[in-house]
Amino acid sequence: MNKKTIFIVLIVIAAAVTYFLYEEPLSLEKRAAVEADLAAQPDKYPATPVWWSDGGILAIGMLPRENGEKRNDSATEICQILWDNNVNKTVVEVYDILQIQESDEWELIGAADCHRPAP
Repeated sequence: MNKKTIFIVLIVIAAAVTYFLYEEPLSLEKRAAVEADLAAQPDKYPATPVWWSDGGILAIGMLPRENGEKRNDSATEICQILWDNNVNKTVVEVYDILQIQESDEWELIGAADCHRPAP
């Protein structure tokens, strides 16, 4: 093989690897569906999601527990809502909504890894 052929083969391999490794960001439709499901339960989830990071992270504001206990269980419950909407590659982060409103401080009060392998 000459150098030109090797170079072309390397470009093709690099393009194929990039194609298979690239993950598309979560669609706006799926984000909207998750947000609607969360909004349908205002007693549990009083605030709309604070932000999405290409579908990789969903940050949501919740009230802190009076005893200061983490809200990891609440984040895990949100995983089920994500899975119900076929969102399987997201981490949920729960932030103290009062801290955000009062001082724009983002205090993490819970989290869950909602990654689920494809069936």
